[in-house]
Amino acid sequence: MMVAILFQSIRSRTGRPLSKKKGSGPDPAPEQESQNKMATIIVKISGNNQTRRWTARADQLTFSSIQKRVADNFQTPKFYLTYKDDEDDDINVSTDEELQEAVSLALKTEPAVLRLKLVEGLSPAAARPSPPTTSPPPAAPSAPDAAPQGGANAPPAPAELNPHVFFQNLADALPQVMSALPPPLQSILSQMELDTAASAAANAAANAASRGASSASGA
Repeated sequence: MMVAILFQSIRSRTGRPLSKKKGSGPDPAPEQESQNKMATIIVKISGNNQTRRWTARADQLTFSSIQKRVADNFQTPKFYLTYKDDEDDDINVSTDEELQEAVSLALKTEPAVLRLKLVEGLSPAAARPSPPTTSPPPAAPSAPDAAPQGGANAPPAPAELNPHVFFQNLADALPQVMSALPPPLQSILSQMELDTAASAAANAAANAASRGASSASGA
């Protein structure tokens, strides 16, 4: 009774109730964080008609370690992982930060189980085609240089073709050309040359006889 009267007297003088001093109790946040780091978590990965389970320290679980587990046990070259969050949505996991978010949600359950689903293939974000890159339009072709109209750079005009010189050069080069040909072809060309010469002689004789007959009839 006396204690109650004393508290009532102090409260009436100060105008505020008695309270605990600051720092009188431990802060639960660091303690909870320390417990989460030391906690163990059950990891389950399901896919390819099988489920793999192991237990790990929550603070030592990394995305690269899970990738190694998948590579060793599922033999799947291309895959991505998902989990159900607290709103029953499928969430992709591809980084340590996203994995720690999934671990934090799993630690809130009892027992703490991280359930991951293995999906073969590329993730939807990785499979999405990248936008096409725009390349600059091709440069317009430059105008051709004008043909020279004369002067020192003008090409020399061809000399007038002399038929006699042309056939003479052709006759001089013909033996060399003939010697380079295979023997069967040389034989054929030689026969053609004889036939041509015979035809030319016959034509010359016929022309001479025709001119002689014309002269006799004129006389």
